[in-house]
Amino acid sequence: MPVTLQKNIFNFLFILTFSLPVAGQDEIPDYSSFLGDWTVNEELSDDTDRQVEIAIKAAGGRIPRTDKKGKGRYRGGPKEHAIYDHISYDDSLHFQYHPPEFQLIYDDGFERVFHSDNRKRVVSASGTIAGDNLDFSFASWDGERLIIETRARDGGWIYEIMEATEDTLTVTLELNPSSFAEPIKVNRIYNRPITSQ
Repeated sequence: MPVTLQKNIFNFLFILTFSLPVAGQDEIPDYSSFLGDWTVNEELSDDTDRQVEIAIKAAGGRIPRTDKKGKGRYRGGPKEHAIYDHISYDDSLHFQYHPPEFQLIYDDGFERVFHSDNRKRVVSASGTIAGDNLDFSFASWDGERLIIETRARDGGWIYEIMEATEDTLTVTLELNPSSFAEPIKVNRIYNRPITSQ
């Protein structure tokens, strides 16, 4: 099949995905436990760097040498990878939801705004038809779980499952940058920040 035809079919399917009804989109659970400030629990969360190495090895690759040492040695790169870095490395998360709009703010003010009302957006797989070349996410509720799907600016994708109690937010991530043959799987556990009395 010619490459151009393959791209056109993929773009059509990608556009169609954002046009289909989302199951249960009218059934909004009590989401109050998601709201507010969260701080990552390093002890309970996966080591993101280690998970990157597992994905590289799973694809048959070799671990690259880096001048960085310690936490965050695989963080950084082109601006198209910013979303991967923030959701898998940052220490803090502020979660707001005013149906149907979600607002998630990470370290350094990195902000994600997306919706759960199945609003349409005509974009190609690379996000260039509309000319904005931005990350695009959409969300749906699956019972008490929040499911977020993202097409990143580099053409890769992210799949997130969020579950919350009053004091714990669990985020299960699959990150697949376009340069990776296998997704990076990371579990992030957040707790409410400790405030001094």
